[in-house]
Amino acid sequence: MASSNSARAIYLNRKRKAEYSKMVISKPACFYAKYFEQNFAMPDSIIFYIAKNPKTPELYFKMVKTCEYFFIKNPILVIPNLNADDGKWRSGNVPLNLTKYDCKFWITDKIYASADEFIDKNIFSPIIPKFYRCDVKHLFLFSQVVSFNALSLLISSAEEIYLRNVIVKKCDSVIPLEDIVAIAVNAKKFAITKPTITSKTMKELTKLSHFSEFDYFTLYDFSEVFDIDEFYDYLKKNQHTKISIGINPQISDAFKNRLETIIDEILETKQFNYKPPFINIPGLDIQKYRKLCQIYDFY
Repeated sequence: MASSNSARAIYLNRKRKAEYSKMVISKPACFYAKYFEQNFAMPDSIIFYIAKNPKTPELYFKMVKTCEYFFIKNPILVIPNLNADDGKWRSGNVPLNLTKYDCKFWITDKIYASADEFIDKNIFSPIIPKFYRCDVKHLFLFSQVVSFNALSLLISSAEEIYLRNVIVKKCDSVIPLEDIVAIAVNAKKFAITKPTITSKTMKELTKLSHFSEFDYFTLYDFSEVFDIDEFYDYLKKNQHTKISIGINPQISDAFKNRLETIIDEILETKQFNYKPPFINIPGLDIQKYRKLCQIYDFY
């Protein structure tokens, strides 16, 4: 009896292993072992083009489920949410070693990457060449250093963008705010902290047709080289965007006084024919602050 039970246990164990090997197709050996040469009704050149150019993640999933040929010819992992806040990538709670996998990545919804002083701030550098496409709608970057080419890929489809302490470089040059906004062509919400500002930034922003189509534009902690008069002229023509700015506490008295003059003009206005902004400056009177908040929220 014992011998019979032992033989049955061995048989069941082997059967479970066989079934498991069929399920775990993430192992290359298992996956490729199931692949056979295919004979399609359409010419090979057309099939090859279809394999190399899936239009949507949903279509790619259907193709791969239909035939493993499509994964063999164009191996892609579709990742809805990609996040890192400790120097390591994850999707949800699942760790991802993106440099390990011999395939491309298609990011479809959200990227969140944050680093502190002890974490690698160049976390995108080794993985950007492995991106097949980036169709994210939400992009949140904190304390990152990225190339302009990398950011162009990450930001192009994003509708919600938040950049905090992000340095964008092209060769050895740091890219100014206007060049970043220029590639955020699908943005609806755009917030940035400590951007690189030039004296021409505001004028260059007003030349961008999609800048006036932002629903929200938030600018924090920027330098005094920013042309505040050009900014105010634009504000008084702005019919659509909710604009909010917050100033570094270390600004000069002259710059602070100019902003407070603008705030007073806004508070004294009885009827607005533009979208009034919210402007927060160090030491602003609490009553003015509250009234400015009310005006901003109402309009």
